[in-house]
Amino acid sequence: MPGGSSLGMSALRLPNLFARGHSRKFSGLLDEPDKYDKLSSRRLAGGARRWTILRMLRWAAATAGLGVVLFLWTYEVHVEVQLFSRGWVRRAILPVEPLSSTCFDPDHIASTPYNTSLANAPAYVDVHAGLAMPLGRDCYNFAATLPRRPLPDMVLAAHTVFHTYWRHDLLPLGQRQVSLLHSILATQDRASTSVVLWTNAPSPSALSDLPILRPLLDLYGDRLSIRSVDKHMLAQGTPMEAHPLLDMADRQAWVDGDLVRILVLYALGGVWVDFDTIMTGRDVRVLGEHEWVTQWDCYDKKYQPLNGAMMHFHRASPYLCEMLHTMATSPPPARNSVDWGSRLYHKVWRSLVARGITPFKVLPFCFTDGVSCRLDNRLPDPFADPRGSERRWGQGRWDDVQSKVASVWAVHLHNRWDKAFPSGGWVDEMVLKPVEARVELYRQGLDGAD
Repeated sequence: MPGGSSLGMSALRLPNLFARGHSRKFSGLLDEPDKYDKLSSRRLAGGARRWTILRMLRWAAATAGLGVVLFLWTYEVHVEVQLFSRGWVRRAILPVEPLSSTCFDPDHIASTPYNTSLANAPAYVDVHAGLAMPLGRDCYNFAATLPRRPLPDMVLAAHTVFHTYWRHDLLPLGQRQVSLLHSILATQDRASTSVVLWTNAPSPSALSDLPILRPLLDLYGDRLSIRSVDKHMLAQGTPMEAHPLLDMADRQAWVDGDLVRILVLYALGGVWVDFDTIMTGRDVRVLGEHEWVTQWDCYDKKYQPLNGAMMHFHRASPYLCEMLHTMATSPPPARNSVDWGSRLYHKVWRSLVARGITPFKVLPFCFTDGVSCRLDNRLPDPFADPRGSERRWGQGRWDDVQSKVASVWAVHLHNRWDKAFPSGGWVDEMVLKPVEARVELYRQGLDGAD
């Protein structure tokens, strides 16, 4: 067409998909992603390996867990790890210290108020079984063999004084301490026992004026007295007289408490009871033929086997004299330690037998401290919530614990001052409520002796 343009087939160039310049191999359409497929394959393979390793670890953990269960089902495991400096053991434990030259001297004993007729009288009750008795009910069964009341021919002190000590500057007296006092005064023989509550307060009125103690003082009269500790006065005539360590004290009341118990018993004699204790009501006079401390627990700790939370000695006992001599001649005790407690008694015991002197007795652990043993034979936790494990007890378990409590004399609580006995727990039902019943009988002037 003249003067115009024409659109011809030659002007329209369609790409030729099959032209050489635009040609692709068909196989190329399939082969081009090779590099992505290889990466993906590697990822899949790595994930599979990780999954296999994880599965193997799970199987290994399950197998190991099953193995542990079967091992514990088959074997008993007893593990106790304690670390002691070898130098300390060589220096403080192994040496057998010499006894004093006077405490067991007959002339010296004759010059003191020590009652040799009482101390040397034949004993009808043997308080030591000769075995540690860590198995089953052995210790409780042995305790049950002792008479419930003193035998007619027993030679006992005409009057037994129970002593305890309270540091009024550390904690206020509470219901736990009141429970201990009731458990002694309401259950022990009225005619021949009394309690002295010692305090470090300058005046006994610091305790006697407390509203929590006034009802007890009114109820028990002269069977309960409160006295202030004068360690310098009590130490007169002993190896600790005028000693610079008499005023030593710590924030746990361990060092000064251990000193006070020895001084008090030397001056007056009787039974010492730590305030972190509750008495079960068994007559303590049955144990009065012997002078004794207690076993720490059923494990027989190698360097700490003895305990003084409860102890019984006669006035001016040569055993106590030796303890005071060892205090006076040994290095000062570490604060918050049992250097003047458990370790002192052990040291003196070893010195006595080395000199051929019959030592004081050691009560089996369960007599006063049945809580300190293995799970299978100890008394249950006194402070456990009864809605927990006790709730699952059957009648057989309850009767078993009750018979154990009836066999022993006390339950040592090892401080734990912040805890109270839960209502409905075994201590409440087996100890506190029976004691409360005896207190009520006491108010009525009746004898609640079992």
